[in-house]
Amino acid sequence: MALFTGGFGSGQRLSARDFLVLGLITFWIYSALRLARALSAHFARRWTEVEARDDLRSTDPRLAALRATGFTAPRTPPWAAAALFASGAILIPFKIAAASAALFYAGTFILVFWALNTLRRHETLELHVRERGAGALLERPDLGDDVVRRWERQGNHVVAFLVLALPMLFSPLMGLHPATWLAVLAVFHVWGTTLLVRLYNDHVAEEARHELTAPLRAGERAPGDRDAAPRRARVAIMLTDMQDYSKAMGADEGAAYARLVEHNRIMRAAIAAHRGREIKTIGDAFLVIFRGNVNAVECALAAQREFASYNAGKPDGEKILVRIGIHLGEVMLTGSDIFGDDVNLVARIEPLAAPGGICLSEPVLRIARNKLKLNAEPVEGATLKNIASPPKLFRIQGRISN
Repeated sequence: MALFTGGFGSGQRLSARDFLVLGLITFWIYSALRLARALSAHFARRWTEVEARDDLRSTDPRLAALRATGFTAPRTPPWAAAALFASGAILIPFKIAAASAALFYAGTFILVFWALNTLRRHETLELHVRERGAGALLERPDLGDDVVRRWERQGNHVVAFLVLALPMLFSPLMGLHPATWLAVLAVFHVWGTTLLVRLYNDHVAEEARHELTAPLRAGERAPGDRDAAPRRARVAIMLTDMQDYSKAMGADEGAAYARLVEHNRIMRAAIAAHRGREIKTIGDAFLVIFRGNVNAVECALAAQREFASYNAGKPDGEKILVRIGIHLGEVMLTGSDIFGDDVNLVARIEPLAAPGGICLSEPVLRIARNKLKLNAEPVEGATLKNIASPPKLFRIQGRISN
């Protein structure tokens, strides 16, 4: 049974229009309280879906901690921000512009960082717990490279906004005409409002993407269908292929099929253990996606070690030798398939792996190498058919066999 039943990935986005109009009229008081209400309602809906899972409900003592950690929006910061906004608005008729600007800036600082940190904490647990259960509280989640980059981008936007908003804070001291100061305030109102609404909507969009990239549980169907509107995501793509499987089928169908069954068992165990999502099998080939490069590489290493153990002591004709290619790229996801140039690229990378080995593109190695001790050697002179600008490729040496 899926952790989030039905509603996951279907959250409603916020419209910036009401925030822009009512936020301006109320000196951002509306923006603070409306965003707080939206987050609280979103978290409550998600928590209802968490509690619906039978193996978590009332049986896991970590569940209460999970709710407090990632499914509750603290109320004090937005209310404090609203109080600062109100205080700043009260001072305007008394022509204490400098104090008013300082109060507004302080409230903005509190509200923006509260929204950023609250959404990050929620997203970390929500997305990870969907895959791993309440045990995620005890782990350091690997959310995927796309999430990390988005968080970095959001953080940069927040810092840029707060730094460039400083002129608003000091503009009353520079002798600007009140009309000019209010115009500056309006500009930053639009910018800040757009930033806050986008933080929320980006999370809702991430939920939808995660619904298509998270591993399926036993008995769970992929959401949507092949004809569903595709969504774009940056994922690690893994393609595998058994060496000489077609030839083996021609020689001895029964023995070849037995090896295929064992091959599938080993691959699916490794994929499940490393939180990959099996997109499809094509004969003896697996097409799999992962949210993070490290999981993809660890999965490939684990599978090759299992194949090496299976092959130990067997004659060449009975061994299972698998080539694995991995690439990081942009794909279009539907409920049951993936498309895009990077899918074609990994299909060109996989044949360059040695039998029983792994071939990686440079973007995968660059990130995975920071967390895994990999001995990789470059693939010299490789040409990838119909790929205009191929990435550098590397073969992993060592650490594959036991």
